[in-house]
Amino acid sequence: MDILKFTVTFFITIFNFLVLYLVLKKLLFKPVTNFMEARAKKIRDSLAEASILKGQAKELATRYEALMADADAEAERLVKEGEERAKAEAKAVIEKANAEAAETRRRGEEAAEREREKGRQELAADIAALAAEVAGRLIGRAASAEDARAAEHLVRELEAGRAR
Repeated sequence: MDILKFTVTFFITIFNFLVLYLVLKKLLFKPVTNFMEARAKKIRDSLAEASILKGQAKELATRYEALMADADAEAERLVKEGEERAKAEAKAVIEKANAEAAETRRRGEEAAEREREKGRQELAADIAALAAEVAGRLIGRAASAEDARAAEHLVRELEAGRAR
C-alpha cells in the first residue's frame, strides 16, 4: 500500500509537473522567449545600424580630409598667385617710377642746358657790348650798334672756336 500510494503520488506529481510545465510554457516561457528574441533582434539591428553609421562616418571623415587637403592646396595656390601678382604690380610700379624719374631727369637736364645756353648768349652779348664800348673808348669815339653787332659776332666765333 505504501508502494501504491507512493506510485499514485508519484504519477500525480509527474502529472502536476507536466501540467505546470505546459501552463508555464504557454503563459510564461513563450512570452519571455519572444521578448528575449525581440530584444536580441533589436540589439542585432542596432549593431548593424551602428556598423553602417560607422562606415558612413569613416567615409565622411575621408571626404572631409580630402576637402581639407583641397582647401589647403587652393589656399596655397591663391597665396602664391597673390604673391606673384603683388610682385608683378610692385615691379610695374618701380618701372613706372624709374621711367618717370628718368623723364624728369631728362627734362631737368634739358632745362639746365637751355638756361646754360641762355646764360652763354647773355654773357656773350654783355661781353660784346663791353668789348665794343672798350674799343670805342680806345679809338676815342662812342660805340655804335654796328660795333656792338660786330663785337658780338666776334665773341661768338671765338666761343665756337673754343668749343671745338
